[in-house]
Amino acid sequence: MDRQMLISQIQLVFIALLAIPLTTSATEMPYGQLVTNGFRNQAKVAYAKPPRESKALPTTTINTPIEAKQVLDDLFNRNNAKALVVARESKIIYERYSFGVGKRNTPLGYSVSKSLTALTVGKAICDGHIKSIDDPIKKYVINLSATSWGEATVKDVLRMSSGAYKTELKFDGHKSRELQLRVGTAIAEGKMSADFIDLMKENDEKSFPAGAVYNYSNFDTVALGLLVQAATGMSFSEYFEKAIWQMIGAESRGAWFVNGDGQASTYNGFSATPHDWIRIGVMVLEELGKKESCFGKFLSDATSAQISSTGTANSYGYQIWVGCRATQTDFCFAGYGGQFLIFNVATNTVIYHHATTFSPVVWQTPQVMDQLIPALAKSK
Repeated sequence: MDRQMLISQIQLVFIALLAIPLTTSATEMPYGQLVTNGFRNQAKVAYAKPPRESKALPTTTINTPIEAKQVLDDLFNRNNAKALVVARESKIIYERYSFGVGKRNTPLGYSVSKSLTALTVGKAICDGHIKSIDDPIKKYVINLSATSWGEATVKDVLRMSSGAYKTELKFDGHKSRELQLRVGTAIAEGKMSADFIDLMKENDEKSFPAGAVYNYSNFDTVALGLLVQAATGMSFSEYFEKAIWQMIGAESRGAWFVNGDGQASTYNGFSATPHDWIRIGVMVLEELGKKESCFGKFLSDATSAQISSTGTANSYGYQIWVGCRATQTDFCFAGYGGQFLIFNVATNTVIYHHATTFSPVVWQTPQVMDQLIPALAKSK
């Protein structure tokens, strides 16, 4: 073998070795562990304290059909999931963790937080703090008067139709890369000092009439958080603790990102343990069953088609995706990188899924219900 050929072979081996870690980690977020632990050691957070007694989550995995376990194992492996918990009729029927993740970790929900914000708005309506879903937001948040968000109704903004500006998918619900860094990155690093209202006024373009066009916008959800704060006279995190966190019977502290002014990042900033995430899902299913209650009626509207959408589903409710491109998924809460709560109402089944992946396959996760529900039927 001549010298040049030897050098060429060495180069090829070196290139191949370099390719191995790139191939195996190409879809994994470089900050995956920060996501899994809610950025709590890095961001400024406001905690939601659990009640004195948490709600029990009995485990009955021994009775889960083998076919159902296989469906869930396949999903877990395909998505490189870190946590997957499934509850049916308020009991855990499947639970699995990997990559050193366990029950004490506090995964960040990213945009699943939007759906929690909608639940909090619903409670504020039912508690009488917000008089009507058809009220303009400026009635409560005076500083948003003359902005798209202030002039829009609560319902318009719940449906992502403030009309403020057009966003692009590549900016994850922000108007621009600059805002993505100035808000999303900065608040996760605990460095956001800008006031949300100032940013909203600065970036409002009044692109569409309020209520006319669905447009996925993080600042629509921020406006809802400011609404709750103004209407209740409490910080968003305090009211969320009272109205939602105590209600679900949480076992651990939840946490919201906050900026330097203590304003909650309601569009992406909530983290909790896997069991508390599943408790949220169990509560939603239980309250949906109370069809005559104020909150039950709100949830019925929130989880049904309110406006045509693009992305995770063709229809959108109140900060909640409807259908989620699956026959057996009624609605889902979805977040960046593989954060999901996925619901089948008829069987009272909810799935909590946590991953930290850029893989396009992960967005197909709600379709697992189409296999899971028939497989679970074999246990009857």
